[in-house]
Amino acid sequence: MKNRSEKLRSLIEKYEKGDIISTIAKEYSNSRNEMVSLNLVKFNPISKHQFFSDARLKDLTESIKKNGVMSPILVRERDGKFEVVNGYKRFYVAKKLRLKEIPVAIREVSDDVLIYLILSRGNKKLHDNILNKTYAYQILIDDYNVTRKDIALISKSSISQVTNILRLANLDEEVRIALKKEKISYGQARVLLGVERQLQVEFLNKIIDKNLSVREIENLVKEYKSPSPYVDKIKDYEEKNNCKI
Repeated sequence: MKNRSEKLRSLIEKYEKGDIISTIAKEYSNSRNEMVSLNLVKFNPISKHQFFSDARLKDLTESIKKNGVMSPILVRERDGKFEVVNGYKRFYVAKKLRLKEIPVAIREVSDDVLIYLILSRGNKKLHDNILNKTYAYQILIDDYNVTRKDIALISKSSISQVTNILRLANLDEEVRIALKKEKISYGQARVLLGVERQLQVEFLNKIIDKNLSVREIENLVKEYKSPSPYVDKIKDYEEKNNCKI
């Protein structure tokens, strides 16, 4: 029996030269399109932490508010409900607008195909928050036995890039919220990984208040890690004389 890595690599050969969504849409005879209650649809387990900027979805929100969801959302059936395979943003907006029903295209999609789809199309979603990848990658590693090497191969990234994206989970929660709300960039957040969690929020506030660039943050962290040679002498003086300079 093939292991997960072997299965994923065979999918690269199968889908790499064409559009996987179009192929899936045409591939299965046991499929159907229909309107279903929004309450029966949910994110798939790998993408369950997906979130999006409402500001970036303004046009899509206005369109769906006016016309409804025009293009069916690709789903797979699991335990009497439907998991989104493609069309996360349309589904997200439909939930936000509290629509009663949405059109879906129901297809048979295995975990392996879903994993390949998420990874292969991830880099094309230019406006998605980087934390969406962090959470999805961690779930793939923890729950689906996907290696960093396979993530890098399918997403056309380097292993170091995958590692850096995963490391964002180690940021202080307040920093992650700032990254989620796009108050700071991925580059700024990466620099903050170089300091202890208890100091990350202090640096975060400086970044936001002074609108610091990545280079300026790097210099700030460098200064913190390489304090003045007089620091120890000052500490000794303060302790001996019971005072604060």
